[in-house]
Amino acid sequence: MRLLARAALASLGLACPSAAASGCARDVPPAKAPPAQEPTHAVFDRVVPSVVAVLNDDHDLREDEVKRAMKAIGVGHAPKTVVDVSLRREPTPHGTGFMIEGGHILTAAHVIQTPDRLKVTTRGGRTVEVDLVRIDEVRDVAVLAPRVPLPEVPPLALDQGTARVGRKVYALGHTGGGLWALSWGITEGVTSGVVELLGAELVLHDAAVYPGFSGGPVLVVGDDHVVRAIGVNHAILFTGGAAPIATISSASSVKDIRDVLAAKPAPIQAKLHAYVKEKSAEAHAELFLTSNLSVHRDPETLTTAAIMGNNHTIATSDEARVPVVAMLFGVQPGLKEDVEFRVIDPDDHPVASLRRTLSVPRHERIGFVSADLRFWAKEPGRYEILAFKKGVQIGHTDVIVRDPDDDSSPLADEGGDVDGGDPKVNVVVAQAGVANPLTLLGIRAGWSEWRYPRRVAFTWFARGSRGWTGQNVAISSFVLDEAGVIVGRGVGCIRPELRPEITWSCMGQGGTPLLGGAGRYDIVFAINDRPVATWPMEAVVRVDGQNSALERWLDEVKKGGGVRKHDHGQPKAAPEKRR
Repeated sequence: MRLLARAALASLGLACPSAAASGCARDVPPAKAPPAQEPTHAVFDRVVPSVVAVLNDDHDLREDEVKRAMKAIGVGHAPKTVVDVSLRREPTPHGTGFMIEGGHILTAAHVIQTPDRLKVTTRGGRTVEVDLVRIDEVRDVAVLAPRVPLPEVPPLALDQGTARVGRKVYALGHTGGGLWALSWGITEGVTSGVVELLGAELVLHDAAVYPGFSGGPVLVVGDDHVVRAIGVNHAILFTGGAAPIATISSASSVKDIRDVLAAKPAPIQAKLHAYVKEKSAEAHAELFLTSNLSVHRDPETLTTAAIMGNNHTIATSDEARVPVVAMLFGVQPGLKEDVEFRVIDPDDHPVASLRRTLSVPRHERIGFVSADLRFWAKEPGRYEILAFKKGVQIGHTDVIVRDPDDDSSPLADEGGDVDGGDPKVNVVVAQAGVANPLTLLGIRAGWSEWRYPRRVAFTWFARGSRGWTGQNVAISSFVLDEAGVIVGRGVGCIRPELRPEITWSCMGQGGTPLLGGAGRYDIVFAINDRPVATWPMEAVVRVDGQNSALERWLDEVKKGGGVRKHDHGQPKAAPEKRR
């Protein structure tokens, strides 16, 4: 840095400020003449034979799922005559890859959609099947192995060290689909910088990257005129504030590529796995103050639930009614669990208690139970709502009781007290929802799919208590399998600032984790690289010919079954009609 600064001063014609000015000048060696730059088309011609298009051969899978969906809604007849009006008859690639030493092909992890049905097409038009050797969802790098040799695809060398800022780079790829789909293409730019972001090292550059370039190489021409790869095309990023004003591209770095080739997991993986093991052994409950709970239990697939409202303020001068819903984690599937709810007044005296019993279906690790708590509110103020299992407190929330005739009674404090002095993040995984008023539909603890392996999706809602502070904060989700391997990552919310005196909330998408098969998974939510919450999930195989639990519940609602309530306002799902 010091030599660079002095060179910059000399280039501006500024004298050294000290008496030893002549010594300052001798510190800077004469600049070497930069190597002659090759024309862009020459770089393209040299490298493009090493680049391949990556295809997920999933056409028949899509057709099968369309047939299943049509059958589910009662449409089972296809047209007798089908006319193909496609602009392109050949399969559209999902991304790009390139050959490296050892006969392996590098691409981006997010290009892989159906790992059991992968193919690559060479520049010469040859299509072969490939196997997925290794995939790293954090670094967004995947390694493929062709099932037959590809002598016509020469390997590209990987660059040494990290990328230098200001170096000219080239991005190659097979441009996406649509009317304007091209074939192999090249763009050029310069390296803008190298950043560490959420467990990965990214090379930023301003060479234009288009849909379909993902997984293609980012190249440099060395002083020896050898073309080498310095990264794998990763994403198109936006800069600016609320309204994106410019784009910059990112690539997985050579350092990360080498770690993936050496089967070194991202360092954040061990931290997240340890967090999962710690939290999964703890029984805890998330409490919601609402009477609007509906639970649909389907013995064939998974339970889904819906919650509407989370009211932390009630106005009363006599008997107070607080309906509470608890989502319990760390419970044993198939066993009955007793949960006790207690209300503690502002003077730390118990004023109400109620015991409820729940059972968790097989293949699930979340249970729902509700209670209608009633007590005589002798004074306004903050009342605590506690949940206990086997005498151990597992959940906590609070409610402000106000006297509607007393203007001096306390108002709602949305932040509440920070529990135990530590800020918290509460997360719910659902299919849809809004933050205010809180509405969560399709709350679930698993994926029910026709087949695995496959990529799946989920939505989540997060709310953080007061006490968090930071700038440029990302709230992300990481999905881990039973072995603790990260199989998916999604950046759900980005906040320019979190302030300690206020709460925050956001809805996010969980990315599309690649599930290798049925079984147990855990979602870890993190603020940047700090894990703050978990959510258990189970992947099950949907029985052929049946809809998901949520779809069946909606079907019952459409038929007029609706939702009934039992006494004290506790909702109960309508009886299941077996098909």
